[in-house]
Amino acid sequence: MAEPTDDEKGKTEELESLVKNRLQEARRQKSHFELDMREGYFFAAPHRARTVSSQSRAPTVRTPDATLLNMSFAFELCDDFPTVIINAFFPETKPWVIRRAGPMVPEDQRDDIEEAARKSDATVFKSILASNFYEECGKAFNPDLALGTVGLWIDQPVKWKPPVVQAVPIREMEINISKDGTIGDRFIVRWTKLRNIGAVLPGKTLPEQVEEKRKRDDKKEVQIVWAFMPIYDDPGTEKWQYVLTVDGCHLENSTLKGEGSCPFLIGRFGATPEWAWAVGPLIKALPDLRCMDELTKNKTESVDLHLKPPITFPDSAFVNIQDGIETGMAYPVRPGEQDAIKNIYDPPPMDPAIYLTQDLETRLRRLFFLDWPQQDGKTPPTATQWLDEMTMAQRRIGTPGMVFWREFCGGAFMRFLYLAEKSGIVKPIKLGNGPDAKAVSLMPYNPASRAADQEEVALFARFAQLGAGIAPEEWKIETDGAATLDALAKKFGVEDIWKKRTQADKSAAIENIQKLMGGAQAGAPAMPQGAAPPQELAGPQMNQPTFAVQGQGL
Repeated sequence: MAEPTDDEKGKTEELESLVKNRLQEARRQKSHFELDMREGYFFAAPHRARTVSSQSRAPTVRTPDATLLNMSFAFELCDDFPTVIINAFFPETKPWVIRRAGPMVPEDQRDDIEEAARKSDATVFKSILASNFYEECGKAFNPDLALGTVGLWIDQPVKWKPPVVQAVPIREMEINISKDGTIGDRFIVRWTKLRNIGAVLPGKTLPEQVEEKRKRDDKKEVQIVWAFMPIYDDPGTEKWQYVLTVDGCHLENSTLKGEGSCPFLIGRFGATPEWAWAVGPLIKALPDLRCMDELTKNKTESVDLHLKPPITFPDSAFVNIQDGIETGMAYPVRPGEQDAIKNIYDPPPMDPAIYLTQDLETRLRRLFFLDWPQQDGKTPPTATQWLDEMTMAQRRIGTPGMVFWREFCGGAFMRFLYLAEKSGIVKPIKLGNGPDAKAVSLMPYNPASRAADQEEVALFARFAQLGAGIAPEEWKIETDGAATLDALAKKFGVEDIWKKRTQADKSAAIENIQKLMGGAQAGAPAMPQGAAPPQELAGPQMNQPTFAVQGQGL
């Protein structure tokens, strides 16, 4: 290997200094949230490593304070919250990103480009499902998503295999906020034993001082830092400066170009403009969790005092029972001292307030967006009432989730798209043909946030109920049922699932119905001459259609 030149040495030293300085800035950002994160782990995951600073090595002994926790309600909340977020923003059952042509695309080419994008998107989602994306999301989200910030490493070491996803715990993450309020500098800091460094960095040539340390004692740990820092020299192109250091020594660096080129994905739920770290529902719920935990402790102690009140006894009367007495046992006492054993005091009535934790549970469920429409009484809610409540629930979760969808859901899709284009299974969409064709910038659209669509459906449902009830005949005449069903299917996002008959099938079905109706009329028994027609066919209603009114049959 050739010796590095002076310019290369100067650049290496400059990158090492840049990584060190920006990493210290990121650690200062996390220090403001460290206590809240550790307390959140205490309530929701006491078994986790609660040392969230990347400057410390992973603890080998669990903190022995789990027995101080008096309730498990936070476990339930942090288990359900990721399920709600996954189903709301990126469910497995349907695409959660749709790319659409931007305003710069000519109208005459828009349909062709969006059709090509739809086919490419389908291939990308197949790649997502073939990877371990959802499995790692389940590991990363509990309870880190409830704390507000999660991280994933998405890469494709082998081109002919699906991408590999790895959850990054908060302890290994360090992030800075950029000039536009998004996540800029991002670091993964991992402490690794020297004997395992070959598995973590396969095929890498280690610096000399690291190699010497491994030869002396391979049980020691060294710090590996993957740094990704944005480059702003070209506003039209996304660029990242990638630097890898081991034990503070530069190992490699490169420039990553293109949207989705950064493999370290950060998602924030409840982002703020001042800090890189988000304030998730678990941090917001800490005051209520403290109160509920204290109430649970007081309730347990109060019940214990009622069941086993403290007593007094004469020490010279019989055997010493200061360690307690056993139920069902008989103890001798001296004559004349039968009443010597008695309660110290009569416990007061138990305060019913310590049992009233339902309002706290309701508040906590609301903070975790788990207050979905529920049937409070015995009468089921109407369709419009259910839609109204669903709309309000989606509005609430959609507001803090806007940043999360753009950073995490949209970012994950663009990362898988980038890898698919690098491996050749997806071709970039270009405007025009030939060597001068330019790549089209397609805008990702979030089809999972449908609060506005649900509101329109709820309004139409109320309008249809009133219109069909007030003027049923005019409603039937004026309403195009097929077109209305098409519009509703688009609002609900099920137009791909709803399979409609072709025009030929519809014509054949109508013809068969007409034949059946004609045969039924021909085979009907003839009425005797002079007999009056049946009551249901007599009068002006004969052969007149009836209309549905407020849900009644035709």
